[in-house]
Amino acid sequence: MIEIIPKPAPKIISWLNILFYFSIALLIAVILSFFALNHFVKKLKAEFQDLEAVLIKQRTPAIINLEKEILSSQRKIEDMDFLLKRHLATSKVLEFLEKVTHPKVWFFSLDWNSEERRLRVSGITENFQILGQQLLIFQDNQFIKEVNLSKISIDREGKISFNFDLLLDPQIFEK
Repeated sequence: MIEIIPKPAPKIISWLNILFYFSIALLIAVILSFFALNHFVKKLKAEFQDLEAVLIKQRTPAIINLEKEILSSQRKIEDMDFLLKRHLATSKVLEFLEKVTHPKVWFFSLDWNSEERRLRVSGITENFQILGQQLLIFQDNQFIKEVNLSKISIDREGKISFNFDLLLDPQIFEK
């Protein structure tokens, strides 16, 4: 048996149709947005180059010289700042030495090496007992990292001449 009347075609669900057309519309919108944004980017780049050219034309020799002077002054300020940060107040070494010196010890020569923070002091005292006390004062001080006693001699008057080499802690300069 042959049927003459065709059966109706199955209906596609309507939400699939809506999703299909929405996807096509979204694709077209994305493509159009791409070209529109690309156009605006090119336009803004051209405007930027035009403004940059105007700025370059407006830079007079006086402005250029002023910029050079400002940069030079800025470099000098940075150099001075660097030097000030590295500067040690050596007067604090003398203040410190005054505080840690035995009352019967006299220093007549100081040699300061700021790079190594070493202080060599040459002095004189009445006897070995006072020299030993001075050595103990130096050794017990928290700001003296190392003490070396060298060149001990007795002069014609019977006084003791000596040299101390002291390695100082950097905290002395922070007080």
